[in-house]
Amino acid sequence: MKRVKFVMSNLSVGGVQRVVSNLSFKIGEKNETELLLFSKKNPIMYPFNGKIRYLDTCNRKNIFSKIIIMYRRVQEIKKEKQEENVVVISFLEIPNVLNILARTERKTIISVRNYASVKFKNGISGFVNRLIIKFFYNKADKIIAVSQAIKIDLIENFNIDRNKIEVIHNSYAIEKIEKMCVEQLTYEEQEIFKSPVVITSGRLADQKGQWHLIRSFKKIKKECPDAKLIILGVGPLKEYLHSLTCDLGLKQDVHFLGFQENPFKYIAKSEVFVFPSLFEGFPNSLAEAMICNIPVISSDCLSGPRELLAPEEVNKDIHYGKDVRRYGILLPVCDGTKYDCNVELTKEEMFMANEVIGILKNKDEKEFFKCQAKKRIYDFHEDNLIKKWECILELS
Repeated sequence: MKRVKFVMSNLSVGGVQRVVSNLSFKIGEKNETELLLFSKKNPIMYPFNGKIRYLDTCNRKNIFSKIIIMYRRVQEIKKEKQEENVVVISFLEIPNVLNILARTERKTIISVRNYASVKFKNGISGFVNRLIIKFFYNKADKIIAVSQAIKIDLIENFNIDRNKIEVIHNSYAIEKIEKMCVEQLTYEEQEIFKSPVVITSGRLADQKGQWHLIRSFKKIKKECPDAKLIILGVGPLKEYLHSLTCDLGLKQDVHFLGFQENPFKYIAKSEVFVFPSLFEGFPNSLAEAMICNIPVISSDCLSGPRELLAPEEVNKDIHYGKDVRRYGILLPVCDGTKYDCNVELTKEEMFMANEVIGILKNKDEKEFFKCQAKKRIYDFHEDNLIKKWECILELS
């Protein structure tokens, strides 16, 4: 039996946090698990199987104290690695670097969840993060990439040794999510679902591009007057998205329901799930929507959606609306510009609106994509992908 320790900043809201939560239960069936966190400020939002312990969490008042805390964390991680039968796996950039700095004779395993060349494209912080990845990541013994696209990105844009990279997609507790789908709504929530509902889920942040969906929804309402839009999630763009909704005259038809411990009961009762992200690592909320037995429409962003919805087309040039209607519908990625409410829809936003209208108006198409999504998602069942993690643990 291994003693598996996950290193990350927090277990608050986020896709990575949910993945680690799920892994702790599945890996914890045969191993002892512990979570090493950096922050006490963020609440624990997901269940975890095993112990939770905080590394040095002193207040960081200046650059010197930050360096001291980083040094202490490295020493604590190094101490953990010296224990018998311990495997340490880190998630995201800062934990990954500290894990690499804490190298011992044991293998150093890091997990890369972001398409780094896009996420860190701009600004000084982006430049610094790109340098860190180039300098440090090759020093890891094993790099777990969450998608094929991320693996290619690390090789081509950061010169990472391809032999060190293993692709393990996120996995999902399908039966558990299916049970959560049937949970009852409140009376007020049931009133919303008397109308056909378009739904999306994700952090309210620039990466997720929800404003493009809100702008598209103006056109959707013209064709489907009874339609409602539900947005699940919290984040820094909350006020902007609320303001845009009001400016477009959609206040009564767009419902912001915030963070939900059980988003699936809303998704399962909706007509279609739309995922307008500008870039991703591997999109948990899109995959989970596929479990909820509704059709999914997603931007063809880097990375993940195409691997989920059109795996045969991963390395091909495609024609939207024709080639990419396998397990869901792929859309061209919107440009990320926050247009004024008076600006006409871009061609990408228009494409999004038309595809949603097609699902809402065409019952046969809706049923086809419901079946296709459910068929595909079983490839990502936790029982299938946990075997890859077990191989990683055995090699450590």
